[in-house]
Amino acid sequence: MSRITNNMMISDFLSNYNKSQSKLNKYMNQLSTGDKFSRISEEPIDAVKSMRLDTTLSFNQQYQDNAEGGISWLKLTDEALNEVVKTLRTLRTDAVAAATGTMTPESRQKVQQKVDQLREHLVEIANTKYADSYIFNGVKTKVKPYQGADSLNPTAYEANGAVSTGKLDREVGAGTVVDINVTGPEIGFGQMFADIYNFSEALANDDSAEIQNSLDNIDTHIENVLVARAQVGSRQNRLELGADRLSAQEVTYTDILSKTADTDVAETIMKYKNEENVFRIALATGAGIMQPTLMDFLT
Repeated sequence: MSRITNNMMISDFLSNYNKSQSKLNKYMNQLSTGDKFSRISEEPIDAVKSMRLDTTLSFNQQYQDNAEGGISWLKLTDEALNEVVKTLRTLRTDAVAAATGTMTPESRQKVQQKVDQLREHLVEIANTKYADSYIFNGVKTKVKPYQGADSLNPTAYEANGAVSTGKLDREVGAGTVVDINVTGPEIGFGQMFADIYNFSEALANDDSAEIQNSLDNIDTHIENVLVARAQVGSRQNRLELGADRLSAQEVTYTDILSKTADTDVAETIMKYKNEENVFRIALATGAGIMQPTLMDFLT
């Protein structure tokens, strides 16, 4: 049997004393900072897990921002297209009235003036902007797409060359991309303006046959815009569902991160108190093994 010396006992005491003091310091830091660890070496597994969760939450927030931006863009697009449909229906009512053959030339002239004003209104709608971006000019969002003109040629209404048919998209999840724009050519704005100008000229010339033809053209444009609105509505619904899902995921990830990286105050206080008792017992034990020396008697 090996002999246990006083120095060995003192060495063990000091080692255990330092360990207890280290634990006390750890729990005190957890309570004062609210963090379960301040260095990766303290909790390697939880530290790596928390970093992954931080990254996931960061991506999740960006996806939410993308979805919300897309929803706002689509809402504005839907409002613009709704106004286009309302204007076209007003034009249709005028075309029906003018096509009966009972309208006087003076009345048709008044209708023509109204039609011209409504055409200008439609051009303004086609130039709708979200912030500083034109929503109907594809990927050329900083370029004005349409202008007023008096022409039967659809391209005459293009303000800066051909209107873009490019698609804008938003990433709302890992590998999930949604288109958020409808382009002017998809709606047929250029042809729409040309057909409405043709309607105006038919009114000026008292051309009943062409007025009837204009009525058919207006019906076609109304149908095209309604199809575009349906597309916008389905994309908006998809983004809203995605945004709700992302919001729910954020709550879940945040809760997991809190359990991984944040201090459980009640549990940590209990551990701190237990370790504090151990520390005090260790001090009392240490006092007992410290043997008196000659110096203690000389004082």
